[in-house]
Amino acid sequence: MSISISTTTDSVDRAHEERELCTVHPAWCTEIGVHDPHLGTKHTVTGNDGRELVDARLLDLSDSEAFIGLGETDTDATEARAKAKELRKFADDLETLANTMDATASGEQSSSPYKASCPDGVSFCTGDPTDHKDPNELFHHGPLIAMGAHRSYAGRYRDGIMAFHLSQINDETPGLGFEAGGDWPTLTLEEVDELISDMSAHLVKLRAARTQISGLSRRTGPTTPAPDRTWTYHSTGGTRYTITCPSWCTTDHTSAVENKPAPSDVNHQLYGAEAYAEYTDTYEEYESWPLLCAHLAVSPDSTVSPTYRVPHVAVEVAADTYTRPMDPEQLAEFIDTVSSQLEELRAMHPRLIAARAEWAARSGTTPHAEAA
Repeated sequence: MSISISTTTDSVDRAHEERELCTVHPAWCTEIGVHDPHLGTKHTVTGNDGRELVDARLLDLSDSEAFIGLGETDTDATEARAKAKELRKFADDLETLANTMDATASGEQSSSPYKASCPDGVSFCTGDPTDHKDPNELFHHGPLIAMGAHRSYAGRYRDGIMAFHLSQINDETPGLGFEAGGDWPTLTLEEVDELISDMSAHLVKLRAARTQISGLSRRTGPTTPAPDRTWTYHSTGGTRYTITCPSWCTTDHTSAVENKPAPSDVNHQLYGAEAYAEYTDTYEEYESWPLLCAHLAVSPDSTVSPTYRVPHVAVEVAADTYTRPMDPEQLAEFIDTVSSQLEELRAMHPRLIAARAEWAARSGTTPHAEAA
């Protein structure tokens, strides 16, 4: 009888031990009972064939210091955040590849002899017969572009939300048909990440549509004489030069004519909208200075570099601090860098709120710098 009782007690102890949470890392270790090593929940992304593409989990092999196992590498918190930033960019790039593939497929379909084309020759029109059945009122619509098809945030709009397409009635100036749509339910963190990624890709498409409309408007809008942007000046040596500004140049060249510049000193520029923020290099007096102000420019006879002789964009990142002259690809890369950094700033905002709340909760302290 005593043996039976002893055996039952041992079994209960073992069962209790097996159910006991990890005492070293109770917040994340998924192992129970006496165990070594300590393992956290494994997060994985798998390919279409079911194989793991990347995995990550918290680990502790020595009961002393935890680390993140990222694939086959040991990673600390700082390194993991850097890799998370790279992976977010990779996700955006993957989304861009999907969008490019869709666009390519759409282009191939539109060039197919089996797909109707606009009988009136409107370049962007899909040629939908229902839009052209009334000869007195012709509708021209481009392909419908939507965001978040089959995403949870799209709600009942399973084909996507924030849809738009180029639109034109008869011979009117083309415009953008836009529909917001969507139920906008409460989103999880993962769904917010999906929304941000989709919005980034959708904005690229929307900007492309804006550029397309701008070009179409110039071709179909009322014809007005272009302002005379041809002017003449004499250099210091007395040579006469005749200059014709690009269509986008907004520079007043009056002073150039008066100062008799060399050809290499003639610049054509278009300044973008200005933005300002308060900052300083002395930590004492904060002033409002330019921030991320861009301008389009060309100096056809520049002696500095060939890059200045073709249209380029330079960005005044901060006061009197400029990027190099950028071509379209370099500007796109710069935009991606700034966008990525903006995500870091957005991530810092809730951390600041939490830090202020923690500070305010301490006895005898205040979250306000003015009263601290």
